[in-house]
Amino acid sequence: MPRILLVDDDTELVARNVDALVAGGFAVAVAGTTAGALDAARRDRPDAVVLEAMLDGGMAGFDLARMFAREFPTLPLLMVTRADEHLTAAQRKGQDRDGGWMPVARYLAKPVMPEVLAYELGHLLHEPG
Repeated sequence: MPRILLVDDDTELVARNVDALVAGGFAVAVAGTTAGALDAARRDRPDAVVLEAMLDGGMAGFDLARMFAREFPTLPLLMVTRADEHLTAAQRKGQDRDGGWMPVARYLAKPVMPEVLAYELGHLLHEPG
C-alpha cells in the first residue's frame, strides 16, 4: 500500500482528501506545518507527498518543496494550491526558467476533487523514474 504524506493546514480539505486517498488504496499521514512535514517524512518515509504551498502563514510550502528535494531527491512531490494567484509576473516568469524554483512532479490548482487527487497520485507513483 503506497504511503502518502498530505501537507496542508486546511483541516476540512485534509479530511476529504484523506477519505478519498484511503478509499483509493493509500496509507495517509498528515502534517499541517513545514516542521511537522519534515518530521513526518523522516519518520514515515512516504512514497509521495501532496503539498500545499501556503503554509505557516505564508508561502512556506515552496521552501518546503526545495527542502524535500534536497533531503529526499527521489521523493515525488505533488503541489496542490491556489498560491499561483499570489505570484507576481516576475515570479511566474522565474518559475518557467528555473526548474529548482518549485521542484515538484505535478502541480494542480485548487480546487481539486479528492478523487482526481487520488488518480493523479496513482499515475505519479507508476511513472518510470
